[in-house]
Amino acid sequence: MKLTKYILLGGLGLLSLASCNKDFLNVTPTANLSNKDAEATEPGIVGLVNGLHNMMYMYNFGQVFSYGFPSMNVQLDMLGDDVINTKPAYHMAVYRWQDHRDRTDNDDNLTYKAWDGYYTLILHANKAIAGYRTILPEEERKHVATRYAYGEALAIRAYAYHQLVQLFAKRYRAATAATDLGVILRTDKDQSKQFEPMARSTVAETYKQIEEDLKESLDVLKGLEQATDRNRLRYSTVCGIAARVALCKEDWAAAEDYATQAIQKSNSRLAKGEELIDGFNNYKAPEWMWGYHQSDTQDTGWGSFSIAYSYNVSGHNKSLRYAINRDIYDQLGSGDVRRKWWVCLDQGDQVPKDAYSVYFAMNGDVPQWEITGQCIKFRSKAQGSTFMDLVMMRVAEMYYIKAEAEARQGKEAAARQTLLDIVSTRDAAFTLPTESGDQLIAKIFAHKRIDLYMEGVRFLDLKRLGQAFDRSKASNFTILLNYQGLGGGKNAYTVGLNRNTGNLAKEIPTTADDNRWQFVIPYQELKGNKLCQDNP
Repeated sequence: MKLTKYILLGGLGLLSLASCNKDFLNVTPTANLSNKDAEATEPGIVGLVNGLHNMMYMYNFGQVFSYGFPSMNVQLDMLGDDVINTKPAYHMAVYRWQDHRDRTDNDDNLTYKAWDGYYTLILHANKAIAGYRTILPEEERKHVATRYAYGEALAIRAYAYHQLVQLFAKRYRAATAATDLGVILRTDKDQSKQFEPMARSTVAETYKQIEEDLKESLDVLKGLEQATDRNRLRYSTVCGIAARVALCKEDWAAAEDYATQAIQKSNSRLAKGEELIDGFNNYKAPEWMWGYHQSDTQDTGWGSFSIAYSYNVSGHNKSLRYAINRDIYDQLGSGDVRRKWWVCLDQGDQVPKDAYSVYFAMNGDVPQWEITGQCIKFRSKAQGSTFMDLVMMRVAEMYYIKAEAEARQGKEAAARQTLLDIVSTRDAAFTLPTESGDQLIAKIFAHKRIDLYMEGVRFLDLKRLGQAFDRSKASNFTILLNYQGLGGGKNAYTVGLNRNTGNLAKEIPTTADDNRWQFVIPYQELKGNKLCQDNP
């Protein structure tokens, strides 16, 4: 496992980038604080956990990829069927399912960044957990600040392992989980062996570890006064992580319960109407349950999320050319405020006045952007500014988990009401659904896909449900063909369709059990860890 080295800055508890080594066996984390200070004192353990939170915002996925784990979430959505590309753009190796199957010695591809990013979280969470459990004096383990940090460390480790097992293993199936390969389980139990070669555990063993960590985290946090800032994990946030885990295991009752607790116990609420047109740049927004604030002195410049994904600042976003899948967009009511997250020329939409001109590039009078629905969901805090808070979890997701779990259990009346509760805040004209069975599930997912666009959910849903897809069937292409204005017509249709068929789509899975659903294990891990078995 190639682990990026991080320096723990004493007092601030910030993790910042240092050099990294190609060889798994030679990597050792360095610290301004000694190991004894970092793991055996209350300030050290709290500092380690603060550093984990900083890494959530500052982990460097590469400039075009950008800093922070929300950028990983955008890339995951590019693997799904909600983002449609018809023109030359960045991230095409991700979009075409090549990047996460790259077996070369490449530390810039998606498979390496995912493995390195989540395992680096685990490495430092293990240090905090081990320090609390085995080194810290018993009296100091009782202190509120230390116990709270311990509860957060457990939840972060569970979150990281859950992301890893969803990406690198087969989807959870009860009948085969005990034999399907999961990921490498490095825990706090033996810190001296954190960098020794290890084999992969099974999917069942991985989920057992995740659930044990979440249960203990919830037990610890439940009895403590909850943090008020969204850049700290709270009992409700951990319930949100647990709801995601239960969903993957098809434990519908647990998913419903955890999602309900997350909704009821968070200090968040559903945004209403125009509150949703806020650029997703403020961690104090009403819906956010978990997010990170960019301080006035923390300018990430060309590595910032906004440079890559917002519409109103000059940067890598000049080649972020992806549209919303019109199959789901066109199901929205005419007054649904979420329509304002995209610019669709055939709907008469206008380019925002504060937009970066190259994001909506023109060749003479012909648009070079995705005219069937270019995304303007993300906006930096000011035109030309790189400052932007990053979202990790919103209460909206919990409503959709709850609705799906209710529907899967046959509680269709409850599922309809849950869907009404959330969608009516987006579209005042939305009425109680009448659908049943698969049609009700489809309606829940249509709104979930719209709401969580580019927030890292769709690919994981497709994989857990084993739903293969064909982007060329999206109605975007027909809209291009029929659009009479500049940028539409037969040529635009043909060019766009060709980018989503034949050799340019041959890596995308066609069945539920296709091996390509799994990320391959990075070359660097296999080179240094001969016990680790790659995915086929």
